[in-house]
Order: sequence, then C-alpha cells, then structure tokens
Amino acid sequence: MLYKKPKRTVSTGPESQGTDRLIRYMEARGWHFERLAAGMYQVGLPDWVAFHVKFGLRWIEMKAPGRKLRRSQEIKFAIMEQYGQEVYVLEDERHYPLLFKDKGNWRHYA
Repeated sequence: MLYKKPKRTVSTGPESQGTDRLIRYMEARGWHFERLAAGMYQVGLPDWVAFHVKFGLRWIEMKAPGRKLRRSQEIKFAIMEQYGQEVYVLEDERHYPLLFKDKGNWRHYA
C-alpha cells in the first residue's frame, strides 16, 4: 500500500509556510523567536513572542490568508492590550513592516 502525504497539514499548510518565511526573514534582522504552546487550560495566547535588542518585544499571531481570529484570541488579546502589550497578526514576511506602523494590529485584522 502506498503512503500518500496529506495535501495540507499543520506543518505544511499556508500558515506554516508563512511562519517559516517570516521567522527566517526576521532572524536575519536580529530577532529571536520563542514558540508559545497553549494547552487544554490555556487558550487564546499568540503563537510567538519575538525579541530584538533595539525594537524590544513583539507578540505575534500567525494566520493563513483569509483566516480570522478565534473568539478566545480576541478576548485574550484585549486583556493583553489592557496591560500594555501589543499583539500583531501577520501572514508572512510581507507583513513585517506592520510591526513598526501599528500599535498592535490585531483589532484591524480582517
């Protein structure tokens, strides 16, 4: 029996591909990334936190084109915003400039 690789999985889908490109792009510019792992008792956190010596910290939620935020994410991001944290929703490296133009773009994400 031949094994058929799934067309889209978590590790090969559009969100993963955009994430890989963004991380490579940002690491080449001096950023360090840490993946945030949510579990059964913790939902809504952004996917990544990125650090830069000059630019500081950025909370980053990755989305595939056309995907929307879950309600749990909207609630958590609003709480984070109340405590002075900025959350950015990005699709790939083309959205890198948003990290410097908006003060947390999650509310504007379609």
